Amino acid sequence: MSYQFDFLALWEYRGVFLKSIWVTIQLSALSILIGTVLGILIGLGRHYGKNRKLTYPIWSFCTLYVYIQLAIPALVLLVWMYYCLPLFGIQIDAFWTAALALGINLSPFAAEIFRSGLSNIPGGELQAARATGYTPAQVFIHFSLPQFFRNSMPPLMGQYYTTVKLSSLASVIGVFEIINTSQEVINATYKTLEVYTVVALCYALIVIPFAIVAKRYEDRHLIQRV
Repeated sequence: MSYQFDFLALWEYRGVFLKSIWVTIQLSALSILIGTVLGILIGLGRHYGKNRKLTYPIWSFCTLYVYIQLAIPALVLLVWMYYCLPLFGIQIDAFWTAALALGINLSPFAAEIFRSGLSNIPGGELQAARATGYTPAQVFIHFSLPQFFRNSMPPLMGQYYTTVKLSSLASVIGVFEIINTSQEVINATYKTLEVYTVVALCYALIVIPFAIVAKRYEDRHLIQRV
């Protein structure tokens, strides 16, 4: 059995696909921003809180948060937030619900990556910096922070790629992203294989440039480290 692809049937929908790509980029960027900020805060709480009595409750909360969020699938969290938040008087639209849900889903993975990055900073180097007269704030800014990001960025990039692809789940709650758009075009054209081929190219158009920039960043800092 042979199948004749007809991509010309989709040409009139090019504007719709471009709009959906832009929505997906915005949704992914916001989710990554939210997840990264939450991950840094939770990671810091997990790293610094355990051995201090005053901050032990913070460590306990952060640890519980990580375990709970690691156990909840992104789709379940997304649907729960969309339908349950209004019951508590929290009214936000589908786009921002998806951004928050995907950001929260990313945050425990980011937190563990950041915690590991902090743990892998050589203690002797930090002690030497303090011995030469650097204040704790200067040690953190000039020594801990750069190594923290160098240690964290490679594994974090993998989580960012996953978040971009998980943005497709937003179609479940009606966000006008790539998958939602593809269903509309399929209903109009009945060109399922062609549409999903275009969908794959759309995600490649988003992820590949991001991956190239991330690889250049990683290679540059690897050279600097050597």
